[in-house]
Amino acid sequence: MISVAHTSHIRILKHEGPHRTAYIENFTEPVHFGMHGGIKNFYKQKYGREITGPEYPATLDHVIAGIGG
Repeated sequence: MISVAHTSHIRILKHEGPHRTAYIENFTEPVHFGMHGGIKNFYKQKYGREITGPEYPATLDHVIAGIGG
C-alpha cells in the first residue's frame, strides 16, 4: 500500500495583472509569479492590450527550474 509522502499547504494571493504571491507552509519567504519578456509580449499581441503589473518569473520558469535541477 502506498502512503502519502507530503501534502503541500499553499496560500496564493492574486495581485494586479498576472502577479501572484504564493505562501508555502514552513517557508518564510513568499514565491512570486507573473510574466516577463517574451511571454508578456506574446499575450500583449494575442489580446491587443498592455499586460499590467510588475515582471516576475512565470509559472513555466518555476516548472523548468524545478525539473532541470
